[in-house]
Amino acid sequence: MDSKRIGTMASVVIALLLLIYVCFNVVNGQSNSAVTTEIALYGEVSDTLQAQGFAVREEDVITPSYQGVLNFRVASGARVSKGGVIADVFHSESDAAAQNIADRLDREIQSLSPLAQPIDYFVSASVSTGDQIYDSLGRILVNVQRNKFTSVVVPKEDLLSSLSRKQVISGEESAEDYAQRVEELEEEKMQLTAGTAQAVDRVEAPGSGYFVGSTDGFENVIGVDDILGITPEEVENLLALQQGTGTQSSVGKICSNFKWYLVCVLDEDDMMKFEGVEDVSLDIPFASTETIPAKVAAKNRDIKTGKTAVVLECSYMDADIATVRNETVQINVKKYSGVLVNERALRFCDVEYTEVDETGNSVTKVRENVKGVYVVFGGQLKFVQVFTEKDVNGYAVCKTELSDGEEKNLVTDRTVQLYDKVVVGGVNLYDGKIIQ
Repeated sequence: MDSKRIGTMASVVIALLLLIYVCFNVVNGQSNSAVTTEIALYGEVSDTLQAQGFAVREEDVITPSYQGVLNFRVASGARVSKGGVIADVFHSESDAAAQNIADRLDREIQSLSPLAQPIDYFVSASVSTGDQIYDSLGRILVNVQRNKFTSVVVPKEDLLSSLSRKQVISGEESAEDYAQRVEELEEEKMQLTAGTAQAVDRVEAPGSGYFVGSTDGFENVIGVDDILGITPEEVENLLALQQGTGTQSSVGKICSNFKWYLVCVLDEDDMMKFEGVEDVSLDIPFASTETIPAKVAAKNRDIKTGKTAVVLECSYMDADIATVRNETVQINVKKYSGVLVNERALRFCDVEYTEVDETGNSVTKVRENVKGVYVVFGGQLKFVQVFTEKDVNGYAVCKTELSDGEEKNLVTDRTVQLYDKVVVGGVNLYDGKIIQ
């Protein structure tokens, strides 16, 4: 084999090796520069715990002495005043049913009577009628989104009334039509009540508050005046009570004070979340769709068992909450807000930084194991330090507004910011790396 042929083969081999080297570096460089990012968004999370709670309220059981059939004037959960009529007493069920229908006709007459006004009455308020339609629709949508379906009734009636008024203004219906309908309803009511016996008695509210049309037998197991001193053992005894059967011959009760209490027992681990906490909120999923604000009124610890009786004071009341007694409750102890960062993005790196000493000279130092994340900034990777308050559901809640102490401990140019492209996946990450 001559030297010329050997030289040619050597050149080919060298060229192939160079090509392989270049391809390897290109592929390797692309794989090293490829990263997965997520946008840092603002969020709010709560530190929560679950417990079994027992509700204690000021409750007056209504046990009137009457003979006959009741026809209630107010619904369960309605507010009543002292001496207000809760129900009428009739001799027979037919008389009570007739009165119930008459009451319904009265409500319909009251709703339709304004629509029987002359057309000029509506034309002067045509703009406000349109505003009322949109306002009613908005209230309906808000209540539906919050699952407050019982609160839809009033805005629904307002919407129907506003739409009917709009029909009169546009000429599609006339005030005379509604006037005729009102006359028909009044005549129907007159015929109905003509042969009906009047109420022979009535049941009045013993005090002001929320009327609840049922009792559970637990109304007087513990007084409100004694609630702040309750022990863990006493709370456990309350929670162990069997379901009550109510008070015989009662027609319901009055929750005479809108302030009520929820007591529960928590262990030492749960109580750590209550350090320095005065205000919380409650979710009672099986009883109410509302989030209920509450205050920590008492924390009574049993030294022997380590358990604590927590007394939560609530001032919010509605028809659903008025019936709560022994329920599973979610306590939202503390809220955290900030930029949410995927926990996969968190890294601990050594950071070199410059500090000015007492003589005014710049000194380079290294802080080890600094908690932070890589963000894509200007086509490069940038490591930024983070200060986290809480980790919830795989995300860290990072502060964007730092305290004086945190600002002093900040060793990077800045911390994570809203809408940063945070790196959650990638290899060979370092500060200043070019990202393709």
